[in-house]
Amino acid sequence: MKYKNALILNNKQTTVNNKNGTSCVNLRVGGNFMMTTKDKLRQLVSDFRQWLADNYTSDEIEELRTDDAGYPKWEEITTYFSELIDKKLLRNLDKEDQINLLYLIGRNWDIGNMIAWLSKGTKLSNCGELEKKDFLSLAKTLTELEQPEFNDAKSQIASSFQKFDKLTTEIEEILLKLYNDKDEYTKRLSLISLGKLGFYDIKQLIKQSWETIEDEHHKIGCLFVIAEYIKDDKLMKHYLQLADKQEGEYLKSYVYELIRK
Repeated sequence: MKYKNALILNNKQTTVNNKNGTSCVNLRVGGNFMMTTKDKLRQLVSDFRQWLADNYTSDEIEELRTDDAGYPKWEEITTYFSELIDKKLLRNLDKEDQINLLYLIGRNWDIGNMIAWLSKGTKLSNCGELEKKDFLSLAKTLTELEQPEFNDAKSQIASSFQKFDKLTTEIEEILLKLYNDKDEYTKRLSLISLGKLGFYDIKQLIKQSWETIEDEHHKIGCLFVIAEYIKDDKLMKHYLQLADKQEGEYLKSYVYELIRK
C-alpha cells in the first residue's frame, strides 16, 4: 500500500524514500514488514502468469483462450483489491502499479466483481466503493495500452461508463479513445456508452461503425443505440433497410425483434 513519502508503522507515519528516490509503503505487523503495494501487485500478476504457463500452451495464452475464472487464487486478488479501495490507496498507484492492476482486472472479466460491468446499478465494483476519480484514472492509463491482454479490461471499463449519469469532457475523451481501439468488442461497448450518455455526434459514429465494421454483433450494437437512446424512427428505418441486406443469424434475429415492437 503506497503513500507519498510515508511509511505506516503501528498506525504512525514515518517518512522514508527508497533508493531510487520514489516513495513506497510497507505495513509493519507484529514487528514484521509486509511487502509494498508495488511488490504485492507484481507478485499477484507473476503468480497468475505462472499459473497460465503451467496450464496452457503459449498459443492459447497469446490468443486469450484460457479459463481465467478457473484460477484458484482469485480470493487473494479480490481481497487485496478491496483493501486498496477501502483504504483509498488506488490514487497513490504509479503507472506500473496501475498496469499490473489492470492486467488482473482484465483476467477477471467473466467473473465481473473487480469491475462490476455485469451488474446493474451505479456501483463500479463489487469489491468495495470504487470512487469515480480512481476509476477514471485507471481508464486513462488503459487507453495507452495496446497489448491484446488488456482488451478484456478495456471492454469492462467501456461498458461501465453506462453507470455514469452524464458525459463530461474527460469521459468523452476516454470513450472516444476506446472507441478507436482495434478491439471490436471494446469499440462496440464504447459506442453504446457514448449513446447512453448522449454524445453529440453519436449518429456519425454509428454511420462510421456500420460502414467499417462487418461484425454482425457490432451492427446489432448500432441498432441498439438507435432503439434505446436516439429513438429516431426515420434513422431506425434507414438502418433496418441496410440490415436487411446483411447476412448473420443474430443480426436477422435482432432485426425481427425490433420490427415486432
